[in-house]
Amino acid sequence: MTKIVTLYNHKGGVSKTTTTFNLAHFLAQNGKKVLAVDADPQSNLTELMMSPMIAALDEKEMTGSETEIEGSSLLDLLKPRIDGDISEISIESVKTIKIDKGLELLKGDVNLSIIEDSLAEAHIQRFSNKTHEKRTYVAIGDILTRYGAENKIDYILIDVGPSSGALTRSCFLICDGYFVPTAPDRFNVQAIGTLSTIIKKWMQDHSQIYNDFIELKLPIRHGRPQFLGVILQNFKIRGGKPKATYQMWMERIPEKVSSSLLPSISEFNTDEKDITSGLAKDKIVVSKIRDFEGLIPIMQECGKAMFDISQNDTKIIPASNGKAWSGAPWEGAQERMATYRQSISEIATNLDLIK
Repeated sequence: MTKIVTLYNHKGGVSKTTTTFNLAHFLAQNGKKVLAVDADPQSNLTELMMSPMIAALDEKEMTGSETEIEGSSLLDLLKPRIDGDISEISIESVKTIKIDKGLELLKGDVNLSIIEDSLAEAHIQRFSNKTHEKRTYVAIGDILTRYGAENKIDYILIDVGPSSGALTRSCFLICDGYFVPTAPDRFNVQAIGTLSTIIKKWMQDHSQIYNDFIELKLPIRHGRPQFLGVILQNFKIRGGKPKATYQMWMERIPEKVSSSLLPSISEFNTDEKDITSGLAKDKIVVSKIRDFEGLIPIMQECGKAMFDISQNDTKIIPASNGKAWSGAPWEGAQERMATYRQSISEIATNLDLIK
C-alpha cells in the first residue's frame, strides 16, 4: 500500500525541502518506488530535482527557443476540478517526470497559490450540501491515492510550504505520516506550541465531516496523519559536539513536543492506531543533522543527493575556482556525506512506524 508522507512545520528555514529531496533519493536507491510532489508555490523541490534539466532548458532559451518544463503540476490537475469541468481527476492526466530509477516528480508551479481560495472555500463548505466543493475537498487525496495504487508507488513524499494555508492543510490531512523538521533555536521551540494548535484544529475539523463523506461515497482520507518524529537540523559542531547554545534548544524541542504536540493529537488515537507512534520523550528526535558546511550549493547545482556528490562535482561552484576539492577539505566532505546518509537512513527507518 502506498504511504503518503510530508515534512511539516509552519516555521520556515528548517531544511524541509532539502530533507525531502534527499529522502526521496535514498528510498529510491534502496529499491522503493517514490513519487515526489511539489506542493509549495516556491517550487524549490522541482528546482532541486530537475537542476541539470532546467540548466539545459535555460541554455536553449538563450538561443531564442521557447522552452517548457515537461510534466504536470498539482495546479494542472486541480484546476479542471475546481472549475467544475470534471467530477474527478483522471489518472491519465497525471504526467510525472522521471528523475531517476524508482523516482518520479509531480512538478511545482509558482502559480499554485491561486487555488488557495478555492481550497479554502471547499473547506468552509464541507458541511454544506454542495457536492462541487465536497469533491474539491477530497480531490488531492483521491488522485494521489489512485495514482499510487495504479503505479505501485511505495511512498509519496509531499513538499509543502511553510504556511498554515488551505493548500498545506489539504496536503497534510491526506498524509499517513509526517515528520516535524526543526532548527535548535528559541523560535522553533515557540513554533511547536502553535503547530500543536494548528494540527489539532485541522484534525478536529476533518473528523466532523468524515462520516458524512463516507456515507456519500466520496473518497475522503482518514485525516489522522501519524507523527513520526522530529528532525533537528542546521546546527554547528565544536569539538565533535553541538555548540552549547544549540544544545540547550536541542533539549527543549523534544520537551515541548512531549508537553504540547503529543497531548494535542493523542485524543485522535484509536484502538487500532496510535498517531503519536508511541514515541517516548527520548525517541522523539529521529535524527540530528549538522550544518552542511559548503555541500548545499554543490547539491543545488548538480541536482544530486547530498551523499552522492563526487569529488569532480565540487569544482562546479564558483568558490572552487574550477578546482575539485582535495586533501583535508574533500576528506571532511566525505565524512559529512557519510554522516548525512546515516541521518537520512534513520529518518527512512521511522517510516516503518506507519500503520
